Amino acid sequence: MKKILKLAPSGSIILGLTTLISYILGLLRDRIFAQTFGASRALDVYNAAFLIPDLLFNILIASGIAAAFVPIFLELFYRDKQKAYEYTNSAISGATGLMLFSAIIIFIFADSIAFLAAPGFSGEDLALVAKILRILAISPILFGISNTLGAMLIAKERFLFYGLSPVFYNLGIIGGTIVLAPRLGITGVAIGTVVGAFFHLLVRIIDALYSGFKFKMNFQFKTEEFKKTVKLMLPKMFGHPVELAMFWGFTTIASTLGAGSIAIMNFARNFQSVPVSLIGITFSTTAFPAMAKAISNHSKEEFKKTLKNSFWLILGGSTVAAIFTFIIREPLIRMVLGGGNFTEEAISKTATTLGMLTLAIPTESLVHLLARAFYATKNTTIPVVISIIGLIIAISGGYFLAPSIGIASIPLSFFAASFIEVLLLLILLPSRLKQLPSHLEIDIELGQHQP
Repeated sequence: MKKILKLAPSGSIILGLTTLISYILGLLRDRIFAQTFGASRALDVYNAAFLIPDLLFNILIASGIAAAFVPIFLELFYRDKQKAYEYTNSAISGATGLMLFSAIIIFIFADSIAFLAAPGFSGEDLALVAKILRILAISPILFGISNTLGAMLIAKERFLFYGLSPVFYNLGIIGGTIVLAPRLGITGVAIGTVVGAFFHLLVRIIDALYSGFKFKMNFQFKTEEFKKTVKLMLPKMFGHPVELAMFWGFTTIASTLGAGSIAIMNFARNFQSVPVSLIGITFSTTAFPAMAKAISNHSKEEFKKTLKNSFWLILGGSTVAAIFTFIIREPLIRMVLGGGNFTEEAISKTATTLGMLTLAIPTESLVHLLARAFYATKNTTIPVVISIIGLIIAISGGYFLAPSIGIASIPLSFFAASFIEVLLLLILLPSRLKQLPSHLEIDIELGQHQP
């Protein structure tokens, strides 16, 4: 244990603890969902409507804001803090305008977009999807500002308030479900989601201001740094949203498998994503600025050390977590979700789906780290291409297997895609490093790690 703590950066511990709190609240949120709505069409509607604004936000903003912003911000920050903050303000202004335009489009065309989200729904259900869509369209505007501030906080290695923002986001959703759902139904949950997005932003604003940042609208989009950001983001605009596009495809498949299938898939995915976030995303997020800084400082040894330590911590921790989750899957779901409107049949189906999803815990976790290793070298194209390959494998597998094995097709296809992504990233990373200037050539020998 002492060795693990020594290998883990302090930022990983902070982010891990805040992520744990967030996921505990996330499980509480799911319990309230399950007992209030059960595995019902109403919850299917909310999950389907949630996908569209979330997907647009990830394509246009979250797709590359961290991967592109962090290395560029760090270069500016150590040279000229004022210029770094001007660059941040330009990014915030651009993100806000873009997401405001997207929200207007969603609001106007919600009826047509609803069918794309869940083609298996009836007319009445699609009308409710459209209504929820119009409410949730506000969230991407708030997240656009919040994620840009979050990228700055990551670059400055300020992880506490960055990690606390999802905690307050979940609190908003829980509050909306408890307070508003009894009177407004699933619409109350949508309103609570928007309130949670506001809290998500507010927490990061507080820390950003405390760290010395001052917001000012800045429309200087022709600077060299902003152009470089857009150039780095463009490949990621196709890659980062792949996971959401993948689960959009899974949602479409699940919408044809009977009422409650989308809810069961999302509940199982939420349980499976806890160890992925606590281990894979946490260590990957804190390793990213360290790797980017090592590349900027021409320190191949530091890059190698950070990557190797994070790789083995993630592989070992996620494998143990996968085994543990598989063993306790049914009693865990029964304890967290059981009761109220969540039936024994729903518990059994969710446990089965979760059991198969545990296969992807180590592979998905490693994908996050290896992709960030490419980002640190200012290459976003290779991870994007590989993620698109994974998307094709996952959706094709789910589509062709669904008629014969039902909802089990989704977790099995997801695992196959993430496994192939890890293999391809491992194969291509050494080649990418050889393309860097000679003083940055780094020989990554992951197999030589000594425990």
